[in-house]
Amino acid sequence: MHILLILCLFFLSCNKAEDNQKASIHDYTENEITGSPLTIEIFKKNKPSIKIQSDTLYKYNNGDILLYGGVYADLFDDYGIKSSEMHSDSATVFNNSDSVKATGNIMIKSVKGYKLITTEILLYNDSKLVHSNKNVLFTSNNKDTLYGTGFWSNFDMSNSKILKPTGVIGNK
Repeated sequence: MHILLILCLFFLSCNKAEDNQKASIHDYTENEITGSPLTIEIFKKNKPSIKIQSDTLYKYNNGDILLYGGVYADLFDDYGIKSSEMHSDSATVFNNSDSVKATGNIMIKSVKGYKLITTEILLYNDSKLVHSNKNVLFTSNNKDTLYGTGFWSNFDMSNSKILKPTGVIGNK
């Protein structure tokens, strides 16, 4: 009887240990992983540059990675301090450059109060620049709203340029 009880306790404890080892990965099928969340960190000179999370990750044969489902990213300055956060429908991390292309409904908010809304952007890891060729809506920290096509900025949005702007200044 004692041996049966010990065996039952052993099997129950093994099941609990397996549950604890699952961590954030829920499923892995060929090149696709699902989890909550899956995280990729990109560094520049040993400091965080981009930390991106999503529910699903797909790895292409060339090494590029597609992230989709709840894509969220923190963008960091040269000192490794968070300067902005990005939300998008999907994002591709390019293996050869560690740059990121985000697509879909995109919103970037900086810690300084700037906000960018667009449908496609590139985040350049080496230069820490944000670029878009698409239509953008940009709100400054003074609540000025600008619209345009084409956009360049640093990660914290404090030095930005809309290539073909239209908009309202002083909208409150």
